[in-house]
Amino acid sequence: NKLKKKLQNIIENKIVIGHDIKHDFDVLEFSHPRHLIRDTAKYKPFKELSKGNTPSLRRLSQHFLSVTIQDAEHDSVIDAKCALQLYKKHRNNWERSLKKLKKRVEKNIVTTKRVTEESRKEAENELDDEDED
Repeated sequence: NKLKKKLQNIIENKIVIGHDIKHDFDVLEFSHPRHLIRDTAKYKPFKELSKGNTPSLRRLSQHFLSVTIQDAEHDSVIDAKCALQLYKKHRNNWERSLKKLKKRVEKNIVTTKRVTEESRKEAENELDDEDED
């Protein structure tokens, strides 16, 4: 599909911002790297507004932007603009939290790798001890 390919080329290696983006990607039948997605429906501080549940864009826009949307009809352009405004308003904290998360994940990978390496060495030592018996 030409349109799908064109869209993939446009967003390749770019941060995609939106609200509940997974559904859009599902409809288009393609994915985007998670580290390049900023989904206002998934951002933890926004979810706290809905007690951990997925917050509506309407509620987020009203609460954080003092903007009422989706009053009479649904306008995808306005929705996109609101999602972008929400991201811009919270970008510094959002990106900082992602960097912290990345560091924790990397630390866990290193720790797991070290534990695995230590376990491997212990197993080899046990095998060596058994061979000596």
